[in-house]
Amino acid sequence: MNETFFAHLEESTLRELLARSALQDAALITVGPSLHIENCNEAARQLLGLRPLERIDQLLSEAAAGALRGCIAGGQPCTVYEELDGVTYRLELVPHRDGALLAFLREDRAAYDGSLRVLHAKSMQYVGTLLADADQVDDPALAAHLRRQCLRLYRLLTHSDFLHDPPLTEQLRLHHIDLAALCCDAVQTALQNRPATGTAHITAVVPDLCDALAEPQLIRTALYNLLTNAQRVTPPEGDITVTLHDDGAFFTISVADRGPGLDAGTFQALLTGWQHSVSLDDYLALARQGAPLGLGLPLVQRIAQLHGGSLLLSPREGGGSTLHFSLAHLPESLADHNLHAPMVLEDGYSLEDIEFSVFE
Repeated sequence: MNETFFAHLEESTLRELLARSALQDAALITVGPSLHIENCNEAARQLLGLRPLERIDQLLSEAAAGALRGCIAGGQPCTVYEELDGVTYRLELVPHRDGALLAFLREDRAAYDGSLRVLHAKSMQYVGTLLADADQVDDPALAAHLRRQCLRLYRLLTHSDFLHDPPLTEQLRLHHIDLAALCCDAVQTALQNRPATGTAHITAVVPDLCDALAEPQLIRTALYNLLTNAQRVTPPEGDITVTLHDDGAFFTISVADRGPGLDAGTFQALLTGWQHSVSLDDYLALARQGAPLGLGLPLVQRIAQLHGGSLLLSPREGGGSTLHFSLAHLPESLADHNLHAPMVLEDGYSLEDIEFSVFE
C-alpha cells in the first residue's frame, strides 16, 4: 500500500474507510466536489488508468456516479457495486473534505461461486436432513437440543452466505414498515427467548409511529443480532435499551447494553475479522474481552449499508456500549408493492427460531 497516499487523508476519513474495508489491494482515489481526481494510489492508477485532474465520473456507471454525488452532497458514506472490465468491485464511498474518497475492492466471485458455494449448498442440505431426523428422536430434551444445534449451524451458514453474496440495494424487497412497532416486537421476542441468566430489563423508547421503506426481514435479522449480542454481555441486573430516532435523513435504531464495553479498535476488528484469518491467541483475547465474536456485527453493518446507512459504536453512560444502526430515507421509486410471505424453513422454523438459537 502506498503510504504517501494516506498522508493526504483526514483522520476521520481513514477511520471510516478502515471500518468498511480491510484495505487489501484496494484502489484508492480522492476527488474534489467537481469530481476531478486529486490523488490516487498505485493500485488505482493500474486499475483505472486515470491520473490526477481527470474526472472520475467518465469511468463510473450512472448509478455509481449518482451515489458519489450523493455522498459528497449529503456527507454520508455508502457502498455500491461496480463492474470494470467484467470484474465486480465493491466501491466504498466516504466523504473527504469537500469531496470524497473512493475505494475499489475486488469481489472475488470466482472463489465463492466455486468450492465455497458448493460447500454452503451441501452443508445446508445436510443440516436440513439433521433437522428432520431430530424431530424423530423420542427424548424431548434431546430432540430440542439437536434441533437448536442444527438451527445454529443453519444461522451460521445463512449469515456467511449473505456476507459473501450480498444483494444490491435495488434487489431488496423494500416495503413500508412501522419501525417503532418492529422495535417493540423485537424487544418482546428477545425477552421471550432470553437466556436463563439474562437480564429481564429490556425497554423500547420509540415514537408512536415511524414509517420507513426497508426490507422487513433484514431489519428484523439485524435487530435480533444486536439484541442477542447485548443479552450475552449484559448481566442479570443490567438493562438494555432500544431507542429509535428519525432526523429526516436517517432512521437510527440504537441498542445500549451494560456489558464491559467495546473499544474502537476491537469494534473495527469485529467488523472486518471474518474477511481474513486470525491467530488463536488473538481470537481468545477478543473472547476474554467479552466481544460478540461471529458474523453478527458484520451482517448488521452490511444490512445497514444496503439501506444507505451504517453501524456505529459509542460508549454508554454508566458503563456498556451503544450500537447505532442507521437506515437512510430511501426513495419511493425503490418500493416493492408485491406481497411476500415471511421466510420460514421448509419444516416450519421461523426467523426468530433461527436467530435466537444461540441461547440455551
